Amino acid sequence: MTHLTLLFAIPLIASLITFLLPTPSQKTFRHLAVLLSLVPLALLVYHHNTWIGTELRYTWLPALHIDFYLSVDHLSLVFLYLTAILVPISLLAVNTEQLPHPNTFYGLVLLLQGLLIGFFTARDLALFTILWEGMLLPLYFIIALWGGQYRRRAALTFLIYMIAGSALMIAAVLTLYFAAGTLAGSGTFDLDALAKISSATPNATWVCAIFLLAFAVKTPLFPFHAWLPDAYCQAPVAGTILLSAILSKAGIYGIARIGIGLFPKLMIAWSPVLLILAIAGVLYGAFCAWSQTDYKRLIAYSSLSHVNFILVGLFIWNQTAHEGAILQAFNHGITIAALFLVASWLEERLGSTQIPAIGGLAQFMPHLCWLTLFFVLASVALPGTNNFVGEIMILFGLFGENPYLAAILGLTVIFSVVYMLRWMQLTYFQAPGFFMPSWVDIKAREFAIALPLAVLTLWIGLYPAPVLEEIQPIADIAFITPGEAL
Repeated sequence: MTHLTLLFAIPLIASLITFLLPTPSQKTFRHLAVLLSLVPLALLVYHHNTWIGTELRYTWLPALHIDFYLSVDHLSLVFLYLTAILVPISLLAVNTEQLPHPNTFYGLVLLLQGLLIGFFTARDLALFTILWEGMLLPLYFIIALWGGQYRRRAALTFLIYMIAGSALMIAAVLTLYFAAGTLAGSGTFDLDALAKISSATPNATWVCAIFLLAFAVKTPLFPFHAWLPDAYCQAPVAGTILLSAILSKAGIYGIARIGIGLFPKLMIAWSPVLLILAIAGVLYGAFCAWSQTDYKRLIAYSSLSHVNFILVGLFIWNQTAHEGAILQAFNHGITIAALFLVASWLEERLGSTQIPAIGGLAQFMPHLCWLTLFFVLASVALPGTNNFVGEIMILFGLFGENPYLAAILGLTVIFSVVYMLRWMQLTYFQAPGFFMPSWVDIKAREFAIALPLAVLTLWIGLYPAPVLEEIQPIADIAFITPGEAL
């Protein structure tokens, strides 16, 4: 049994265990779930030097030429690490005292972890599509069963948008399959084989557009974002972290793997339009965040802005920008998870997410204040933090192609500083109007949960070379051998 088999299978087995195994207390359930969720990270670290090129392949449905084909390359590895790091943190963030049916909750999170690992390594297009759709169900139930007051509406809106975005995806997949039969002599779902014929496929423009629509909704690219604010705000903290930090990256991964990997010429041709949409999304998200009086919605719209910033890097046909976009996808996952984490701790203490109702909390919760400020500064790309490296690479790549658009995009960094520091000022640093006994500072356990995210934020910000070395081959393949899968 290969370590790739274990990487994929262990979360699914762990999910089954947590669904079926009774435990004496909710804390025991969480400890078990966190321990099992850490196994993929341990495997990734232990076998770090041997992952690239690792494959798992066997015939699954021979009549349909569908293989169970998983493979790890540099692009996969970035998102596998992100998943392996953030799933345990999302579980640790759960308030066990307010969690009914913990076995079902933890089972769904571990199931989602297994599906994400499969998705980020799938090299058979049919398997890729199955896992793409399969990820929706655990998240739907996590939002609908454990979310906020309007959780069912938010969950249904999320599911409708996701299904609508990918409704025609199966037709696109079958089009590529039959085109391979015509052009290569045999139908196949193998992504490596499809990369050689996809651009010559009849109706390639429509096929690429269908895939791009599905990925644009899940990321989301502006204007396909209407599901985002309610889903992020109504989901429980673990669900919000999974949605904002990992699920949005599934859309980015799809654009890189399918869009750029199979249809590079079309992506180049559409780049001007996609670039304008992404920059519009950065601006729109920033202005919406600026106008919010609810800090969870503020963070949700800031996430929309930053995700579209990443897409700007993907939509420029520039090697530096692409490297920056992949790096920033990882960075954003770390930072947005941290922001929603500290926001959840703030909400627990205040019983509200309304900004005007609070103020002067630095006096009563100094540790939470400075931890929040640290991640806020990382979010606005302060030099020395992880987001600075990714964003400056994207801006540098865009400046080489279009200095005017780079200037506009650079302004959004200023906007993010304004709305994030405004939130800090109103929440922590203005004169306190009253005091509540629930205003207690974070404890050592909570600080320990956030510590790995803080370490990654500083490590990548101060010494990004090891991560960039892993990312560079992704762009090298895209630009040296256009048309091959990433």
